[in-house]
Amino acid sequence: MKILLSSLFLVLAVTVNAQSWARLEGQHSGVTENRAVVVQSQEQWQALWSEHDASAPAPEVDFSRESVVAVFGGRTATAGVKIVVVVQRDPIDPSRITVFYREVRVSRGFSAQVECEPFAFVKVPRAAVIEVERDSQVRAPERMAAPAIRRDERKMKALLDGLRNPSFDGN
Repeated sequence: MKILLSSLFLVLAVTVNAQSWARLEGQHSGVTENRAVVVQSQEQWQALWSEHDASAPAPEVDFSRESVVAVFGGRTATAGVKIVVVVQRDPIDPSRITVFYREVRVSRGFSAQVECEPFAFVKVPRAAVIEVERDSQVRAPERMAAPAIRRDERKMKALLDGLRNPSFDGN
């Protein structure tokens, strides 16, 4: 009886979570090749989801307000692979979104030696242009290092001399 109740609870939890999702990730998919796909219609979504997992219904997506970016890592020999996805809206053109993704391998610890197909689905706001880029370096402009300032020793000497011997007539 306990097994039946816990199984029922698990099915209900998955059903509730599938309705309000923003990101889905995992290690096993029916898609076995490297691929990144932008999905902007219910028909595309149903076809892609049935290719990914034909046994489960596709999670809900409101395609009037959202799109889905799906990234598949292909077949790997270990379970220690994850796909990291970063979504960035263009600060100049709000009708553009760029999605960056990268495969990250677990470097510490142990990972099972089994074949896996890592994947990530991410909901993004509906946009006119959605670009997907692999292995791009992502940096926020405000986090970049300030440009190096070269010191001109002559200017420093003139400034210090001016502080020691101020001249109010410009000479």
